[in-house]
Amino acid sequence: MFSFLLYYYPMFSRFLILVAFVAGFTFAQNSQSVRLKQAQDFADRGKYKEALDEYKAVLSADKNNAEAYLGAGNVRFKMKDYKLAIDNFQLAQKYNPKLAKAIEGEAEAYEALGQKDNAVARWRALSEVGAIEQKTKAISRIGALLGTTATTATTATTTTATTAAAATATQKPAVEQPPAPPSDSKYTYDSPEFKAGLAAHDKKQWAESSKYWREVLKKEPGNPGAYYYAGVCRFNMGELDNAVINFNKSFEYPEKGFNANYYLGRIYEQKGDKAKAISYYNKYMQLTSNAQGKAEVRVRIARLGEVPANALTSTASATSAASAADSGSSSSAEQQTVSSSSNPYACNSLESCMKMEEKRKQDSVAAYLESLKNKPLTIGPEKITVTEYGGNFAFASTTEVGSTDLQKAYGLIQKKSFQSAIDALQTTRQKFPGTPNSMAAAYNLLVLYQYLELHDKVIALGNSVLQEPVPEPYKSAVFYMLAVSHVKKAEFQNGYNSLSNVVEDQKLGPTLGQKLALEAEIATQYKPDQGSPEILKKAIEAEPSKAKRNELRLKLADLYSKLQDQPSAIQVYKDIVEDCPPGTADPCRKAIYELGDRSFLLQNWPMALEYYNKAIEQHKDPALVPWALFQIGNIFRKQGNFKEAVRSYDRLIKEFSGTYWADQAELYKKDAIWQERNQGVLKK
Repeated sequence: MFSFLLYYYPMFSRFLILVAFVAGFTFAQNSQSVRLKQAQDFADRGKYKEALDEYKAVLSADKNNAEAYLGAGNVRFKMKDYKLAIDNFQLAQKYNPKLAKAIEGEAEAYEALGQKDNAVARWRALSEVGAIEQKTKAISRIGALLGTTATTATTATTTTATTAAAATATQKPAVEQPPAPPSDSKYTYDSPEFKAGLAAHDKKQWAESSKYWREVLKKEPGNPGAYYYAGVCRFNMGELDNAVINFNKSFEYPEKGFNANYYLGRIYEQKGDKAKAISYYNKYMQLTSNAQGKAEVRVRIARLGEVPANALTSTASATSAASAADSGSSSSAEQQTVSSSSNPYACNSLESCMKMEEKRKQDSVAAYLESLKNKPLTIGPEKITVTEYGGNFAFASTTEVGSTDLQKAYGLIQKKSFQSAIDALQTTRQKFPGTPNSMAAAYNLLVLYQYLELHDKVIALGNSVLQEPVPEPYKSAVFYMLAVSHVKKAEFQNGYNSLSNVVEDQKLGPTLGQKLALEAEIATQYKPDQGSPEILKKAIEAEPSKAKRNELRLKLADLYSKLQDQPSAIQVYKDIVEDCPPGTADPCRKAIYELGDRSFLLQNWPMALEYYNKAIEQHKDPALVPWALFQIGNIFRKQGNFKEAVRSYDRLIKEFSGTYWADQAELYKKDAIWQERNQGVLKK
């Protein structure tokens, strides 16, 4: 018996080693939760490389682990590798669509890259599915990115016209929040000087605060936040002319720039320039979401434009007196307004003024629609220009009324003064109803709203415009933008209904490819099993741009995966790879790695080798090449070609020493060497 054990012991001991080795890997596969905790611990301690290695280890065993993708995305975000972070966040959502933290991370990464459109879109998605805290944050970020401030009831803490504070010179607009600028802003709002200026401002130390704003502007010329607070200080010190200069340079301040309209209204009210005061108050009303702020400004507008001074309520009279005292004006002539007998919209209280304002709007719309009956629109536009942000801007006629106003709006868009451009386009619509340039202004407004992701405004304006006699190519363009906005809001049936009215390939678009792509997106998300792949195929065929064609193909591959049609998905990924020149980024990179990974899972070793090698040659991504080399080694090991397996592991260890996959390669290399030396023994 002893001699038997002595003879077989070497082989038996190696067998035990092999069993232990296999058991070790089985244990690793069942310890994902431990690895996730370890990864989070590494991330919390700033050991990002080690954290990523742990997440990769989890994903090597479970490619569908959404928590691992989320964790990896958070780590890459901290490492400022925003593009890869976005990839990770999107994968996390793919495998767990309800993972709101992944949507939040993706939005923040887009902000960090300066991709405002994508950031706004993801914040809007979070506002629909996130927890209360996430929804609040999302709404705040959307407001900051669009240059307006989305607020909650807790921020409406300042006084209104119905309080005694309306009579003080230090009155603030009804909406103010602590500054929280977007990460893609070229200005900073948290420097020591900025914080010191805020502290003095909060204590109403206007002169002291002004000193700090001058320091901020020396270091950062043009900082709109500094101009805004400098304007507030000047306003409260009675330096109104200087305040006007400051406020006119502050509109781009993300959190509070729109409040400059309120202060400018107050200034021009004090100066007695009623037209300008009303104009700025109206701009403030359009931008604020605070009911108290709107109520105060309505009273001021009513007093300035329509309501007899002695007809206002006592509170409003007190406010008026305070304004008169501020301006130093006592002229009764300046206070005269149109009497109720000659003005059909006269009112004598805040409630009646609000009703009259609504009536005036309704009458204006009715008169406008009536005017269109005898003013048929010409076919247009005469001229189309591409804007700074890539959208179209239409001039229906460069010789008829409204062309100068459109040119002004176009100039504002080129300067990215979007709110001012919106005001100018709305003014064109109001000044020249029924004219070709009025229709062009409506189209340009819709394009701008869509760019800013203001889909509710697109839908409201689009439906309103379509009540008019709209000619082509405007009609199809309006219906298409309506369809896009409905889809963005997940209103797929409405989107489909709008899209069915679109005639493609006209002067203002869309192209046939764009129309089919949107139709496919509706079908994919709404009824993915009813002809969606065929619609996407038509869109791909109609798309002339190679880059956009591959983006559509990526959607088609994802759709086939959702429908569990793996052969078709693989074929589409092949089409992408064949249509991509070497060195191009996503979707080419994603397609080639997907082909390698899917072939590996199907144990199609030759195909997996082909695409992992192509990935290494064509996409030298240091974050992904180690994975490809590791998989190549694994393929050779599974084929029993241990020498080639060792060669691949050695290359990984040499070129990417210290990485997680290099460490794993060390273990697998030892196993390959042992198996290669003992192939004969293991076969007995």
